[in-house]
Amino acid sequence: MATLRVVEIFDSLQGEGYWTGVAMTFVRLAGCNAPALGLECVRWCDTPDSWEPGAGEEMDVDAIMRCVHLPRLCLTGGEPLLQVDGVVEVVEKAHRQGTRVHLETNGTLEPPTPPVSGPGRLEGARTSFDWVVVSPKPPAYFVDPGWQGLVDELKVVIDERVDVAAAAAERLAAAHPGALVSIQPEYGAGRTSVDRAVALVMSHPEWRLSLQIHKLLGVR
Repeated sequence: MATLRVVEIFDSLQGEGYWTGVAMTFVRLAGCNAPALGLECVRWCDTPDSWEPGAGEEMDVDAIMRCVHLPRLCLTGGEPLLQVDGVVEVVEKAHRQGTRVHLETNGTLEPPTPPVSGPGRLEGARTSFDWVVVSPKPPAYFVDPGWQGLVDELKVVIDERVDVAAAAAERLAAAHPGALVSIQPEYGAGRTSVDRAVALVMSHPEWRLSLQIHKLLGVR
């Protein structure tokens, strides 16, 4: 049985994107590749305590799943796919107990291959996750080509460089035509970021605005 480095496990409402307001168990895994890759999200990341690969505590898959009591489990980080073997086992175990699994990733790592047989999202599915949110990061907003056709939601954070982010969102939406595009203001930039994000969604009505309601409500 695999073990994973876990920063925290908690129950809350999903605060962002399509599933906003839905109760989930969040499993935050340790380790992030953003600093090593020079991704500029490190300027406004709100979970820097998850960056170090040795953060948190080591837990096996059964111990993690004993903490999951809600119908949906969200794997987040850091970058969860840095611990891909353990993540695959968590997904398989979750599906065996009827729990849906959401993944939040920056998209820089290739997706894991689902098992040939056994638990999975759909018969013959290319990924076992039930919902995949890819949040590409500046400056390049790179997404590994392996995610083609597997992304359910693209989340693009809007900071002061709205023109760069807008161009990236348009490129990514074209590359992943089946994905919902969520435009999210960078929380620390205040009203200016909100106004820019709203204007961008108004000019692209097929997209939607994502707000970090957990911060607005003061919940985890």
